[in-house]
Amino acid sequence: MKAFNFPLESLRTLRKQREQAAQQRYAQALVACDGAQRLLQLADEEMAACQVLQAAELKTGATAGRIVQLQVWSTVLRTRRAECQTRLDEAQRNANDAFRLMTAAVRERESLDHFHDKSQRIWQRAFHAEEQKMFDELAVQRQSVPAIFEKPLLN
Repeated sequence: MKAFNFPLESLRTLRKQREQAAQQRYAQALVACDGAQRLLQLADEEMAACQVLQAAELKTGATAGRIVQLQVWSTVLRTRRAECQTRLDEAQRNANDAFRLMTAAVRERESLDHFHDKSQRIWQRAFHAEEQKMFDELAVQRQSVPAIFEKPLLN
């Protein structure tokens, strides 16, 4: 009997490659999320530092020009923080999309693997049945051999 040959092996290989590519995209999306989260955290820290500086300047009696300068800087930091939040939201959406694509690729590959395994089990059963049939035929042939051939010859 011929060796097992899965006719959809090339499709199986393509699905494995597609799954690996989806896993890489998901990993990259998670790295982008992490980076966006760190930038947002830095923006929050800068805003907090600016607020502390503004409070200190107000306590020490800063000039009107300095107060306006700090308010402008605070506005710039709020804008920067909003941009960082927008980037983080977009990175999280991209990560969620990449995760959905990755899970779909995994399901597709697993379904084809399941079909492969089922086909291989069917082939193995047929192989063992063929093998058992051959052994049965050998046993029948052996029984039909005259008894003189089975006895050892005396010297």
